[in-house]
Amino acid sequence: MASANIDSTPKKEPLFWAHLLGWFRSIPRTALMSMVGPSLLLLIGYFSWLFYGAPHYEKTFYGLSKDNVVLSQPEWIRSSVTEEVFKVNGLENISIFDNQAAAVIARAFDAHPSIRKTQQVQLVAGGQVLVKAEFRQPVAMVHCEGEDGNSSFLPVDKDGVLLPRENFQESDVPRYIWIYASGIKDSDDRLEGRKFGDTRIEEAAQLCGFLAPYRDHAMIRRLHVYSSTQPKKGWLFELITAAGADKTGPRIKWGCALGMEGISEPAPNVKLGRLLDAASSASLWSRESLDLTAGANE
Repeated sequence: MASANIDSTPKKEPLFWAHLLGWFRSIPRTALMSMVGPSLLLLIGYFSWLFYGAPHYEKTFYGLSKDNVVLSQPEWIRSSVTEEVFKVNGLENISIFDNQAAAVIARAFDAHPSIRKTQQVQLVAGGQVLVKAEFRQPVAMVHCEGEDGNSSFLPVDKDGVLLPRENFQESDVPRYIWIYASGIKDSDDRLEGRKFGDTRIEEAAQLCGFLAPYRDHAMIRRLHVYSSTQPKKGWLFELITAAGADKTGPRIKWGCALGMEGISEPAPNVKLGRLLDAASSASLWSRESLDLTAGANE
């Protein structure tokens, strides 16, 4: 038969806890409830304010509003950049008193496809937010071949970044240089605010950005991209110009992309000078073609 030793000696509670328990039991229940009830309500109120009341109050009275954002945008953008940024990023949930508010706002505007870089976000008196941004500028329209034989054009900036299509109408297309490269089609895979995804177009866009300030003087209409017989030279570019009104001007051989010139090929600024000189000369501009990569046009 199994046996077990049982210690029947009662355990003594610590003296402090015994006195505390005795004091607690001596308090009348009504008095206890009068102390516990308000304390409990105070705790509930505190945590309710902390997790719900304060954020709601801050959002209502100190939340960021798109009407308080001051942003100057260029004329080519027809839509409201501020409204689009708020719609995508939910900036109305940000408190203007948040220490990270300026950084969050800057990142939100940086992500917009029409903005190159957000330079400054400044919170000023009256709850206004001043946003200073560097916007992308369209320099060219990329010609796309349609399945039905119809052509379409996609706007790009000097970095070869695709700009939002909805800001451009058919009447805007002639205002920019047209880029032609074989096999280019419009695709849903091309994301606005991202690189075009074709080195031919990206290098051509860079050249268009370089030539854009002189487009009217040199009467530049199109930029055609061709593959070089020498792989190390990459792509070659040819300018299609006008002679005034609707008449076609000379076809101008530009040569390699910016920074890709060979040893014997003139620098971009030299070729640009030759182009502008030719545009100012009736005899040179009456020719069928000009080569800016060779010696001076004579």
